[in-house]
Amino acid sequence: MAKTDFTPLAPTAAINFLKKKGYKIGFNWTDVWKREHQIAFTVAKAMKTDLLQDIKQSLEDALEKGVPFQKWKENIQPILERKGWWGKKELVNPHTGLKEEVQLGSPRRLSIIYDTNVRMAYAAGHWEAFEENKKAAPFLRYVCVMDGRTREEHRQWHNTVLPVDHPFWETHYPPNGWRCRCSVISYSQFDLDKEGLSVTAEPDMDTRGIAAGFDYNVGKNRERHFSLTHEEELPQTFQNRAEELPPVPAASPMPKNILLPDDLPEIEYAKAFLREFGADIKKPVIYEDVTGEPLVIDEGLFMNKRSQTWKADKRGRGKFMVLMAHALKNPDEIWLRWEKEKSTDKYVLKRRYIKIYETEDGSHCLTVFEKDQKTWKGATTFPVKTGKPEETKENYINQYRDGFLAYKKRQSNSN
Repeated sequence: MAKTDFTPLAPTAAINFLKKKGYKIGFNWTDVWKREHQIAFTVAKAMKTDLLQDIKQSLEDALEKGVPFQKWKENIQPILERKGWWGKKELVNPHTGLKEEVQLGSPRRLSIIYDTNVRMAYAAGHWEAFEENKKAAPFLRYVCVMDGRTREEHRQWHNTVLPVDHPFWETHYPPNGWRCRCSVISYSQFDLDKEGLSVTAEPDMDTRGIAAGFDYNVGKNRERHFSLTHEEELPQTFQNRAEELPPVPAASPMPKNILLPDDLPEIEYAKAFLREFGADIKKPVIYEDVTGEPLVIDEGLFMNKRSQTWKADKRGRGKFMVLMAHALKNPDEIWLRWEKEKSTDKYVLKRRYIKIYETEDGSHCLTVFEKDQKTWKGATTFPVKTGKPEETKENYINQYRDGFLAYKKRQSNSN
């Protein structure tokens, strides 16, 4: 059984690490490998995004509320059973195209899922603190639980003391395997002297004893996945396969009186958007989206940089400005996609916010707000015509839902 302990207060950094993860379908646990786990939540053979969302949301709640394993298991197991993800089932292996009998949910699997994700989240949160405090506490000490369950290789790393920036922590930062109970403690020079410890001269860099896929630092350099290395290489962020596309989010009721008049000056449309974030002309704000991504909100979003003229009513969409703000503040989904810009022939990361509304007459309004490294734009905000088959609406919406699913709005499990 999992025996992870919780601190009395909610571990904010650990919770944020888990919340920032997107979703990635994987048949085998190796389908999402090493540092990919820093940006993607996955459970082997959970082949639908709604299943991943149920499990991830329940783990977030467990971290926030200090829910122990047994209580978490009691909460999540009925949900997984109701959705058919329990026991042994036949599934088609996407790598071979053949049917296999596989183990889905079970008490043992839930124990591993809980233990691994909670330990990884705590480790990432601790590393953030180590980085922030390394001037005051520049050394880290590797600590094992020295009992009969401890791996022999891990025992050899016990009391290894090295600077925070030493390459040892790139590969040996725990957890270093399934149910690994090792940890790291930070020290100042005064603390080391007080406890009679000294910096390890020649650390054991051998990675034997680290389980496959665990030889990386879970808390370090998450941003690598969203940065280009060489212009000739594709970015590290991976794409979801088309068949993994989750169902279209349920439409929200269109808020009443949210559309602006058709004949406002363009500056007024821009102001209406800025007001939603507490900003104004010449008064920008930094706004964090639902994943913690910082966004600069200012009038530059609605100005042509070359001519310095307004573009807030481009294609007659000024009246939808408040809807676009709502898509940014309360999106149904956020997708990341690398696209090659025609003007520069270079890849840029597009961050796409999607919100779907349903009007009283049954039509749908799709709001898409898009960001790359330098600019933001409202890609589209307009009603999908009434009388169209549901499949037509979904097909149109789905053309904006591709790439990596970085965020999906929490769904209720009450039904």
